[in-house]
Amino acid sequence: MDPVAGFDFTRRLQAVSDRDVGRPHELFLGPANAFDAGRLGDRLLFPREMTWFHGEPVFEAMSDEQRLMLNRLSFCQSYYSTAVAEAATNVLNYEAALDAFIDDDPDVALYMAREVTEETVHIQTFLTVIRKVLAHYGLGLDDLRGANPSLRMAKRYVQGHSLLGWLRGDLHYYYFTRFPLNVNQKTVERCAIDEPDLDPSVREILKNHAIDEARHMQMSRRTGQVALSRMRPWARIPACLAFARFAAGLYIGRHRRDGRLPRETRTRTLMLCGVPEAEARAAYRAWRDRTNQPDDPPLVQAGRLYYVKRNFEYVDSLDVPAWTKRRMKRVIASGYADVLRAERSGELRPLQLDDLERAA
Repeated sequence: MDPVAGFDFTRRLQAVSDRDVGRPHELFLGPANAFDAGRLGDRLLFPREMTWFHGEPVFEAMSDEQRLMLNRLSFCQSYYSTAVAEAATNVLNYEAALDAFIDDDPDVALYMAREVTEETVHIQTFLTVIRKVLAHYGLGLDDLRGANPSLRMAKRYVQGHSLLGWLRGDLHYYYFTRFPLNVNQKTVERCAIDEPDLDPSVREILKNHAIDEARHMQMSRRTGQVALSRMRPWARIPACLAFARFAAGLYIGRHRRDGRLPRETRTRTLMLCGVPEAEARAAYRAWRDRTNQPDDPPLVQAGRLYYVKRNFEYVDSLDVPAWTKRRMKRVIASGYADVLRAERSGELRPLQLDDLERAA
């Protein structure tokens, strides 16, 4: 394959990005600076039904102010994790840009570097809002980070892909597996934008972020296809199966694959809202085991289904044998049997997400 033609689609993405390249303050930093956590009132920062422990007995027993705090800390944990993940992808994206400057078309490398610039603005924006929310509750970043041991996974993600890239001499596997991360982010974000009680400044930030991330998701999809095509034939099937396991392990809401890091993050965040540790740990076990709510809230179910369907579409687009695609889908579906079963029975209405547009 011609090394330039493989990534030629980045020229179109660059042209789209060029329309807003001079507007980071208007689109992101301005709304973040204008955000006032002290004037939130009853407004939310996260989709109501996606608030951690929504509908559980521990949630119902909390005061109205505690429930609002949990909703807002769900946002802070989600978007601090997003900021950390974007910092991690920046490291890898710039490694890829370096390779492209040396061996590929410099214009392709410039678009890869453009994504790094955009993600940096996103990180600054989220930090501005998160700090204000935490200060409103008398908390700081150390409190938030102390309640989120899962953040360290971002370093392992970078280290693993960097090591694999050094051993292989390329970052093909990173680009091949990036797509599920974008879909996961898009799903939660679009649900947040549609929340009627969301704070207006945060809604504007998340809308603009979703527009950028939709373009980044196109980048992930196309670079993933190109990266797979550039792998040696014997490496493609193992890469596909590893991708499926990775996609199956990312999730919204409850999941068959439980682990210490998400357990500790949700439990400690509940404790920040004033729930005693023993009660918080018992609440997590009941939530995880579906003791009180066998089914997720409708919005969470719809988000889980959207995630798995977009990954199925990505699998279908890959140039691999049909049996490989079937195997990949089975692996991904193993973590989402609940929503796939609900879809087959007609009980679940899927998300309908329209394309977002910015004002000129």
